[in-house]
This record gives sequence, structure tokens and C-alpha cells, in this order.
Amino acid sequence: MPILNKIFSFKVLLFFMIGFLLFSCKSYYIPLTIENANPTPDELPKDIQSLTLMNRSMDKQFRNYHEDSLQNFFYRNGYQLSKIVLDSTAADTTIKALAALLFESGRYDVVVPVERNLKRILPFEFLPDTLDPEKVSQICSNYNTDALMVLERFSTKLMADNTKEKFIDQNLNAVYSYNASLDLKYDAFFRVYKPGKKTMIKEIELIDTISWESADYNQTRMLYKLPSIKMAMIDAGIKVALDLDSKLSPTWIQEKRGYFLFKLWDDRGQKLMNDSNYEAAAKFWEEMAQSKNKNIRSKAEYNLALVKELNGDIDGAIEWGLKSFYSYYRFQTDAYLKKLKIRKETILKSK
Repeated sequence: MPILNKIFSFKVLLFFMIGFLLFSCKSYYIPLTIENANPTPDELPKDIQSLTLMNRSMDKQFRNYHEDSLQNFFYRNGYQLSKIVLDSTAADTTIKALAALLFESGRYDVVVPVERNLKRILPFEFLPDTLDPEKVSQICSNYNTDALMVLERFSTKLMADNTKEKFIDQNLNAVYSYNASLDLKYDAFFRVYKPGKKTMIKEIELIDTISWESADYNQTRMLYKLPSIKMAMIDAGIKVALDLDSKLSPTWIQEKRGYFLFKLWDDRGQKLMNDSNYEAAAKFWEEMAQSKNKNIRSKAEYNLALVKELNGDIDGAIEWGLKSFYSYYRFQTDAYLKKLKIRKETILKSK
């Protein structure tokens, strides 16, 4: 009987020890993964948050080519041809794809008007004069945007090549190998205008070549492996949009952060952060930051630094981080201030 009592007592003690350890494992510091914008050198000024996208690249030479007709034209020329083809669908695809990419970046609001093609008199290869300031102001006012981005020039040059090689196989039979390539050189020029006396604030030229290759023992099969001429031009329009977006839109990188709790269970700040209600969390922590207890005050100040960073205010984050550091030293604050310093240096380099 005494042995059974000892066993029972040991189990009770073990139960309470496990409970204590589980309770102790819940930390007052909650890790958090955030996404920070990594700005690009060509990113537009911060006061430009919304854009109207329009097209002034198309003259009377542009056509909406039928896919099969255009393909047959290249086939009739033996798929050996170097020709500038001006397709309205490809040019318009650039505008649509760019609008989607810029909006998706989270940096810009974008408007693409139904009537988005501005009148052009010059041939496609020439760059028109900058738009009249009154015209820029009128467009931005009509669509309630901060700036106007215009595709001023757009062209695609297609270079198709087709070769046939003969060789003898191991059975001494003549075998033919077919090879083809399609190179597409695109030329696009954009301007960004802002209402005011000096309207034009940025010019960006994009010139590059995209290529496709195919090989097969059957000529028809070999040609089917290549994109159609029409689709190649549409791909070029998308590629132009991707190139420009990479210059104007920030990239997003994941970084580790964290914040302090004031209760291990049912902490109000944690509930608000889980709901992404940063404004209410800030108000709660601002009250806690008035505490005369240095330990409590420094945790609240640390949390307020995090909210400032989440709202894009790096200077404000550093200010609150320093307050926390001087209220009560802890290694998390020291490490966080170093991360904020790196972020600020990165932003300053991009300007």
C-alpha cells in the first residue's frame, strides 16, 4: 500500500510538472513574419500613388492581324523573313498587362480608360513631343489619378529562319533534319507625366529580343512547336509590361519580427494583431507606454515601433525603438534597431 501511494504521488507530481513546463513554454515574445517592400531605383515618387495608363504609339500602320493570315504570310515566304509587324493587339496587351502588374504590386492604383488610345500623326518609329500640360491635367482630373503614364512608341520586328539538313543514317538512308528559329525584337518607350508646369517626370525605353527555337525530323511538327507570329507579338507585349513593372514596382521580401505580450493568456494586443487591426493595437500599446514601470513601458514602445514599420514609417519605428532601448535594455530591441537601420539605408539608396 505505501508503494502504491508513492506511485500515485509521483504521478500527481509529474502531472503538475508537465503542466508547469507547458505553461512556461508560452513566451511573452511572439514571433511575426512580415513582408517589406524593397524599392527599385526607378520607382515613382511617393506622392504618385495612382496612375492613368494610355497609349499614343499606334498610327494608321497598326492593324489587328488575323492569326492564321499572318502565319500563312510567313509560311509563304518559306519561314525565312525579317519584317516589322505593327499589331494593335500586341500594343494594347502591353497596357492591360502593365496595369494588372502595377496594381498587383500593391504600390499603385491604376486606371485604364476605355478610350485609352491618344491620337498619333507621326510614323511609328518617331517619338512624339511631350503632351501639353493642360491635356495631362485634364486626363488626371477626369480619372482622379496622381499621374499619367503613356506608351509613346511601340514596334516589333520579327526574324524567322528555317533550315533543312540532310544526313545519312546507319542504314545508308537519307534523313532530313529541320530547324527553325523565331526572334522578335521589341522597342517600347514610355513617359510618365504629372500635372503642373513641368509635366514630364520620367522616360523609360525598353529594347530587347526574345527568341524561340525548334528542331524535328518532321517539318510540320517542327513548326508547330514554335508560337504563332501573332502569339509571339502578344508575348512581346507582356514581356514589355514585365520589364517595366520590374523597374517601377517594389519587390516584397519576408522578414522576421515580433512583439511583446502583457498577458500569457487572452492578451488584447495579440488578439488585435491576429485580426490585423494595427490601429487599435497601437492605441492599446500607447496606453501601456504611459506606464511608470520601465519593463512594461519598454515593451509597449517596442510594439509601437513594429506598428510604425508595418505602416511604412521607418523613421517613426526607429524613434519608438530608441525609446524602448533607453527605457529598459533587452537584446530584442538592440537587434530590431539594427534591422531598421539596414531598411532605412536600403530605402535611401533607392532614391
